[in-house]
Amino acid sequence: MTNEKMNRTRQVFDDLGPVVKMNTLRENKLFSRDVSELISLGLIRKIKASFYVWASDENDIGDLELACFVIPKGIICMQSAAQYHDLTTLNPTMITIAIPSNSMRPILPEYPPIELIMTPPHLFDMGLQRENGAYGELRIYDKERTVCDFFRKRNVLGDDLALEVLRSYMSGKRRLQTLLEYAKELRLKTVIAPYVEALL
Repeated sequence: MTNEKMNRTRQVFDDLGPVVKMNTLRENKLFSRDVSELISLGLIRKIKASFYVWASDENDIGDLELACFVIPKGIICMQSAAQYHDLTTLNPTMITIAIPSNSMRPILPEYPPIELIMTPPHLFDMGLQRENGAYGELRIYDKERTVCDFFRKRNVLGDDLALEVLRSYMSGKRRLQTLLEYAKELRLKTVIAPYVEALL
């Protein structure tokens, strides 16, 4: 591979990366043989089918950002959102990402480990918050949606964890009207409201 082609490839990752799809590489006159050579030289790394990252940049990308790149229509949720918003002391081993239940399941990368949460389409965008990451946009549920999601899954995760998340939420900046609106939409208002009142 020529230095000129290597420099052009680096420019593609600088301009469009840090994660670039194979289609984008093809549009920039880089083909399967070039990609194989770049991988063998250790310059790029395959994250999952058709997704590549410039190897020296990989350590600078947070796991949440990387997950958003490889599941672009997903929204960070549950334990990952709770950790992001400082609502739990739990340190999740996987990144939890919501996708609409009527969508096709994406192929998951080897890294970071991702757990998909299938979400009814009419509830999917409720509480979506867009944050600026170092390399792109983070799509994540806001604090209020995260609290509600823990109460929705309390039979699986346990009441203690749902209450820890609610207590942390109540001790910081809060939007109670929004929380109760979400709870009503998710048919949780009669469950959450008494706890909220007790913690006021």
